[in-house]
Amino acid sequence: MNVVWVPHGVPLTSSPNLSQRGTEDTRLNNACNSDPVCPPKCRCESNVVDCSNLKLTKIPEHIPASTTELRLNNNEITTLEATGVFKNLSQLKKINLSNNKITEIEDGAFEGASSVNELHLTANQIDSVRSGMFRGLEGLRMLMLRNNKISCVHNDSFTGLHNVRLLSLYDNQLTTITPGAFDTLQTLSTLNLLANSFNCDCRLAWLGDWLRSRKIVTGNPRCQRPAFLKEIPLQDVALPDFRCEEGQE
Repeated sequence: MNVVWVPHGVPLTSSPNLSQRGTEDTRLNNACNSDPVCPPKCRCESNVVDCSNLKLTKIPEHIPASTTELRLNNNEITTLEATGVFKNLSQLKKINLSNNKITEIEDGAFEGASSVNELHLTANQIDSVRSGMFRGLEGLRMLMLRNNKISCVHNDSFTGLHNVRLLSLYDNQLTTITPGAFDTLQTLSTLNLLANSFNCDCRLAWLGDWLRSRKIVTGNPRCQRPAFLKEIPLQDVALPDFRCEEGQE
């Protein structure tokens, strides 16, 4: 071992490996800083970031770029803001936002989430679906909107979701659906419309015909109004029975 003397007579011991160890420490420090640490209170393992059951009111910042699954279910989020949080998450495949209190999804909230193929929004308080809400989710294959408060679906509601194969609108407050609402869902194979209060008047006649002509698994959604069609599957209702009162169309 070599002893190096410095002013005032303070001895320092030097080791041949000292500078090497310093370089190694720097490398390890840089490696740790290459990806943000797990968000506070969340649990991170095998590229899964679990932030469920934490009473969160918004999506945490600084989610690791290597994340493939993000669990945000069972929190108290009311609004999904367009903060750009997903723009650096190119590996993300699944987002679970079920059992929150979401009433509003800002246009562009999912901007940058093109790699996501599953989005779970079950058991929230969403009452309408606009085209801009899902902008950025071009790769989405499964969209779960079960148990919300959606009352109407428009013909631009799902614009841009060309790869969705499964769409669940089970247990909402749907009474009618605008013609062409599902036309942009070009690869749709399963559509769950059960447990809704469909009013089978003339405005819904197109849907009965559409369900009969498409090879899509639907579970046979049923009419709830008018009374003479109650509980009859939409696709079994004869076209003349989809009728409106005069001046109602």
